[in-house]
Amino acid sequence: DVFYNENMESYREHVLNHMKELWINWRSDLLRYNVTNKKITLKGAFNRKPPNGLDKKEWKWLIKEVYSSEDFKKVSVTNSANRVHYPKEHAHRTGSKPFRQVIWKDLGGNKGMKPKLVDIFHSTRKKGTSLPNVETAKKLIAQKVFNSKSCDQVVGFGRGMMVADLRGQRPSREELEAELNSTKNQNQILEDRMEAIQDENNQLKGRIGLVESQMKMFQDTLVNQLNVTLTQEN
Repeated sequence: DVFYNENMESYREHVLNHMKELWINWRSDLLRYNVTNKKITLKGAFNRKPPNGLDKKEWKWLIKEVYSSEDFKKVSVTNSANRVHYPKEHAHRTGSKPFRQVIWKDLGGNKGMKPKLVDIFHSTRKKGTSLPNVETAKKLIAQKVFNSKSCDQVVGFGRGMMVADLRGQRPSREELEAELNSTKNQNQILEDRMEAIQDENNQLKGRIGLVESQMKMFQDTLVNQLNVTLTQEN
């Protein structure tokens, strides 16, 4: 829906980060469904029919410029190595669907409900209606929650309480710039008012000086006409 917001620039960074997240998830899904799951190489996929919604130029660009890049390969190898040490039955099964969407739609967040952490873990990792290995999942949760001796993360429960949660969200660069511009505008208004007051004072001094000059001329004329001498007391 079209809407208007005077501070739209303040949301620029958030929107761009969300778009970046969608782009990364989308390209990863393309690689997984059209290359990895089909057990073919990038070279073999290069000349194949592109996925639905893409033309040949876009698909070849993704393979050549993204999937074949050294940075992408390095990240893929690291993620694959990490998944080896992680039990398959505990891997989340939401795909590119964010956990917050599961909480909002599936667990009643849009109705004001606050699901428990166990419910979030179950909903993001269930296969059908239950977890693949309930006993192992319980042991893992208990170990992560109660036996960890380091500042670790609970699997599936996010990063936990951080310093930023205590001190509050810091303003973005756009918000700081907007506040700075507002302060500059207020200072400029004050400076303009001071200049206007100074001009009024100068005009008032000029008028007083003119009145004093006219009074002096009137006094001199009166003295000459009356032929009297004014003393300091007069």
